[in-house]
Amino acid sequence: YWNRSTCDPARPISIERPRQERKRHIRKYAEGDLGDNSFYFRGADGKLNLKAQNLMMFLHIAEGIDDRTWEHHLRAGDYSAWFRDQVKDQGLAEEAAVIEDDESLDPHRSRAAIAEAVHRRYTAPAD
Repeated sequence: YWNRSTCDPARPISIERPRQERKRHIRKYAEGDLGDNSFYFRGADGKLNLKAQNLMMFLHIAEGIDDRTWEHHLRAGDYSAWFRDQVKDQGLAEEAAVIEDDESLDPHRSRAAIAEAVHRRYTAPAD
């Protein structure tokens, strides 16, 4: 700290870390528009181009796409990569990676597991 109105020398100051947990733009990722960072459901043959500009749209589209497209992205690790690199949620990415690696899950169960993980983090509890 330095007070220009005095001749005193500058003094170092320390800044305390915030006491509350920092949450990064939760509403933006859940309901906003991620623009170029959106997820695109393209499928194994690249025949689709369904844009999910946020997590809620991702879940909505995921419910309606065919199992082959869902599985293509699931087994490629695309969901965890998007959660990690674009949504910037390492915890969600790690949870999705476990689901992606679990080959015992059929498309219905893996969709439900991913949706549950997203809702747990990004949907406010009802009052």
